[in-house]
Amino acid sequence: MKKALTTGLLLFILPLGLFGCSNQSNNSSSESSSSTKTEQSSSTTSSTTNSASTSTTITHAKRAVKVRYEKANFTTTLDREYREEYLYQNVPGTVDSNKVYSWDNLNVSENTKVHVNQKAIATFKDDDDNEYDHEDFYRITLGNQSGKQYWVGDDVLQNDHENDYND
Repeated sequence: MKKALTTGLLLFILPLGLFGCSNQSNNSSSESSSSTKTEQSSSTTSSTTNSASTSTTITHAKRAVKVRYEKANFTTTLDREYREEYLYQNVPGTVDSNKVYSWDNLNVSENTKVHVNQKAIATFKDDDDNEYDHEDFYRITLGNQSGKQYWVGDDVLQNDHENDYND
């Protein structure tokens, strides 16, 4: 009688336990899959329009492993392909939510003088080959807006790239 009861109990509980574990593992893998997709792509959370520029807040961008700041003090002009890049409120990869601005309403051209007052070298880890990539960002003030400062990538500025950081 004990043997039959034990066998019956095991035949009932074992499939129930396996089904429960299987169901939880499917949920966790789908949650993991969705969180990976969220980390890989930038998602827009809010958008604001004001008289100066159009801004969008980006979250879940790739985080910088390390950022090194250097003082800078020079004036230059914008590169001819500056519109392909964005302006940022903070160095990309340093904060969870970063405001991204477009050039549309800033009333600038290639000949616009910009003043650079700080440089940031952000280090990112490449997920494909586990090597570190360095990106240069500059904090600029546009010639026609003395108070507003933006962070831009080095492709925005007209420079010769002689002092790029290499490891």
